[in-house]
Amino acid sequence: MTSDPRPSAAPLPRVAAVVGPTASGKSRIAVALAERLRLPVLCCDSVQVYRGLDIGSAKVDRATRERVPHHLLDLVDPGEEFTAGDYADHAWRQLARGPGLFAGGTGFYLRAATVTHSAPDPLADAPASDPRRTAFAAAWEAREREHPGATHAELARRDPEAAAVIHPRNLVRAVRALWLCDVHGRPVSQVRADDPPRPRCDLFLITLDPDPALLDRAIDERCDAMLRAGLVGEVSSLVRAGYDARHRSMRSLGYRQILDHLAGQLSLPDAVASIKLETRRYARRQRTYFRHQLAPARARAVTEPIWLMDQAALDQAAGDLAAELAPFLAGAGA
Repeated sequence: MTSDPRPSAAPLPRVAAVVGPTASGKSRIAVALAERLRLPVLCCDSVQVYRGLDIGSAKVDRATRERVPHHLLDLVDPGEEFTAGDYADHAWRQLARGPGLFAGGTGFYLRAATVTHSAPDPLADAPASDPRRTAFAAAWEAREREHPGATHAELARRDPEAAAVIHPRNLVRAVRALWLCDVHGRPVSQVRADDPPRPRCDLFLITLDPDPALLDRAIDERCDAMLRAGLVGEVSSLVRAGYDARHRSMRSLGYRQILDHLAGQLSLPDAVASIKLETRRYARRQRTYFRHQLAPARARAVTEPIWLMDQAALDQAAGDLAAELAPFLAGAGA
């Protein structure tokens, strides 16, 4: 019997991620885990990539970053465009320097970093700064200002399947889907069906999944804490620096409501109430995304409320998770 001369495929790199809805304690458990595994944290948050958007995006403080290195935050100025593809490029450049622990709530960023397609298209994958993409996005954003809901309605007409999984208020994803429809000349859902995603890595996914009622209270408390920490002043400073609702970063949850308050369109109590309501809705969409849009090699759900744990309980939880993660990252077991 002769041996098969074909080389076996190289094993995929192994990475780990902590995900979950907003305010569920991702940063807290990720820092504790990273300390035990001696890994940096790779932030996975579509607002934390912007410099100066600190309070409203719940960036960890300087003392924590000095204790545990954090990467993939403060990557661009608030006026710059930044896409999931840009994030994936930054993530893999960072991983080329050594392993890290992803942590954050932006599921489509993590998906972009951990899956790929067999037939990349240079135009479809053009960076956000590409003038063709910039002009396309600007045109749809202008139409959206005149006719709210027009972008998602057009996507629903051209690709109902894609529109069904994109929230009507998620202008960024809707514009991206329309861009892909234009580039490929057919619905992007058909393109993806013909070229399904394949993993770029073996992912160990730790998903925080606390009781929704407890999480709703945590969201409200964190919103109040952000106001006490100076969110209104942070947004005022950004406005003075020339950033406003024309910039995608400033339309992020929390920032757009405070912008409306500063413009006299909302009282502060109404702005805070809107932030809380929209954040609770966003948390529910995050839960759905993490359950259905990622394909990890290994998965672990954590239902305990991390943000309510005392230090002893946190140490125990982090120790248990580290004991599972360490052999996986080292290549042991399936």
